[in-house]
Amino acid sequence: MAPQTPPRGGYPQEAQPPAPLATGGRGEVAMQFVTALSKAARSFTLYAPTNAVVRQFLADYQSHAAAATEGGDLVLDVHPFELLCDGEVVYREEDRERSLAFRLFRDGVRRLTFRPNVAWDELLSFLEILAVRYVGVRQQEEDVITLLRKGEFKGIGFSAVEGFTPEEDNPEPEGVRHARGEGSRPPAGFDAPFPLLPPPGPIAWREVPAGALAVLHASEGAETLADGAIRLARRLVTEAGSGAVPGRELHLFLLELRDYFVADAALAPLAELAKMVGQLPPGELRDELIRTLGDPRLLDAVLASVPAGSRQLPPEALQLVPLVPAEAALDLLAAETDEGRRHVLVLITEARLPADAAGVVGRLTTLDPMVARALVHAIGAKAPGFAARAAVALLDHADEGLQVAALQALEGAGGDVPVQRLLRLLHAPREPVRIGVAHVLASSGKAAAFQSVQEALLSRKACSIAEADALGSALARLDPGRAAPLFDEWLRPRGALLKALTGSKQDGPLRVAAVSGLAAHPSPEAQARIEALAKGADDEVFRRHCFAVLARRRQGARHG
Repeated sequence: MAPQTPPRGGYPQEAQPPAPLATGGRGEVAMQFVTALSKAARSFTLYAPTNAVVRQFLADYQSHAAAATEGGDLVLDVHPFELLCDGEVVYREEDRERSLAFRLFRDGVRRLTFRPNVAWDELLSFLEILAVRYVGVRQQEEDVITLLRKGEFKGIGFSAVEGFTPEEDNPEPEGVRHARGEGSRPPAGFDAPFPLLPPPGPIAWREVPAGALAVLHASEGAETLADGAIRLARRLVTEAGSGAVPGRELHLFLLELRDYFVADAALAPLAELAKMVGQLPPGELRDELIRTLGDPRLLDAVLASVPAGSRQLPPEALQLVPLVPAEAALDLLAAETDEGRRHVLVLITEARLPADAAGVVGRLTTLDPMVARALVHAIGAKAPGFAARAAVALLDHADEGLQVAALQALEGAGGDVPVQRLLRLLHAPREPVRIGVAHVLASSGKAAAFQSVQEALLSRKACSIAEADALGSALARLDPGRAAPLFDEWLRPRGALLKALTGSKQDGPLRVAAVSGLAAHPSPEAQARIEALAKGADDEVFRRHCFAVLARRRQGARHG
């Protein structure tokens, strides 16, 4: 696209009031794009092109470019140290060595336009141009405008000026030019040569003392740099808390600090940063900064700190765990086979509860049964509001142990239960599942399930004492009025001849279920009746069962 060259602008008569900082809407999207562009351009001067950090910055740049141009042209007005979108500041940096806006403005660029669906090749070429100007120091090098013209972009346009002219030489009103970004006042000494140095003195070799060299080396070390960055962050957080520093600027600074600490796998500075933010008083600033520091790439730094074969996280890594989104840990858990690393990933996921409970529940069916079981218990303890959803998600799982764990969680969660799904599971092929379903139905109090529980008990050809116990207790708790006549019928004494003629294999389980039902029945006469049955029983197994349910009823009465 051919550049548009507007009339030359001059100095305004009066300083314009500062533009407001973008805080939302399209300005927020534009700010994210410009930040990603600046980071990607400067990363070329710090890292090799194949570095993982560079690849991450390029991916962020591409995604933010698509988002910023989704609703139409993205127009950025270039000022000496700022970039504006629709009159709002989306980038500000007053350090000439770091300022993207300063380099563009110095070379004459006054406006950039990014059109929808701009090709990635053009975005990458534009990024390369900016990276070249970041390291350019010789005057004979081509400026941004020349490089942009050579690029012959179709989806990126620009407006430029060739220099400054007096105000009286430009007939356009000042407001029109300022809106186009042409009337900006350059800083004092803009592009002026440096002052001359004094004549050099005599040159002579002098040995530098080892102590002075040690201080110099220490000042350039990675630890010293990290310490200085943390001190600056702490001061900015304090100033932001008092309102002296805008929260948005602190947010951008911490983002950049986090990215470079992650790139260098600097676990200690990251932990110190997390600790500093965590010590802030609860409120909007603290919540925003915690969201700022959170990043899936922190997981790599945390896992790298775990010694081989260990199942525990170092103290520094524990401070970072609340900043690692559970989704990142779940992605690795789905395919992890090493038991030690899997245990560490489970600890990380549990530490994100209850904040990421919804995401964890949605991924339970994709995880190893042992992992899913541990997370179901953790959800019940740390995010009880999601316990029922977690349990329901695993009711039809192929693993019996996981089904039972889900039913136990559902029983303790309270509230509504999926009665129809539970009634189908009353006929599951595995007994522990059927017993778990009976317990859940009993705790639900859904009287509509009474008939299905009764039919399940009567239709069972081979029913253990444990299952008959669970079904009988469920009948008494679901509908005591309908259950009492059934218990009477099942416990009615029969003569030897009648028993021989009408008896069946069901008599034993039904009597067990009836005694268990009496133990759960609210009738005050139930205890005396169970005691009488125990004394008159001629079957040792049945007698022991009577005593067991009596003990359970008494214990329940004490807790009640």
